Amino acid sequence: MRKQIIYLMLINSFFVFAINMFGPLYAVYVQKIDTTVLNVGGIWSFYIFGVGIFAYLVSRLESHIKYASYLLILGFLLRASGWLGYIFANEVWQLYAIQVFLALGEALGSPSYNQLFAEHVGKGSVAPEWGISMSINSIIMGIASFAGALIVYTYGFNALFAVMILLSFVSTILALKYRKLLHLTG
Repeated sequence: MRKQIIYLMLINSFFVFAINMFGPLYAVYVQKIDTTVLNVGGIWSFYIFGVGIFAYLVSRLESHIKYASYLLILGFLLRASGWLGYIFANEVWQLYAIQVFLALGEALGSPSYNQLFAEHVGKGSVAPEWGISMSINSIIMGIASFAGALIVYTYGFNALFAVMILLSFVSTILALKYRKLLHLTG
């Protein structure tokens, strides 16, 4: 396995951990602001719809690979901004607005990560390297889900969002640190 793949997985691991600390608790959080099931589903739907629109627009960028590392980093930062917004949100409309930041961050970050990963996969090792990545991500997601529940149970949602933001910054710092090694000088 190339060291570039290892570093990309390391960079992404902190972020995968952060985002999956909240995933299973999303509905519980939204219901603290509004108990209407339609808003819980509507806010999530708005996010997914936004990812679809933004991902399409980002995919139209002709020189996407030239800027992939910047888009990856911007994706981390936009999602961290959205999580910061959750700390201050107390109205349903604010939750909908936060989804724009999260959707744009996802549309910028995830395809960029996938593109960079694919660029560094060694010939003849495509399935094993993607498989290892999937395995690591699944283990991280399982641990993160439980850790998120423990944090919320013990300290509340604001503490969870603070940890998520911190982990996003760790991913951002690592991405900046390893840009040259990964030939991501954009």
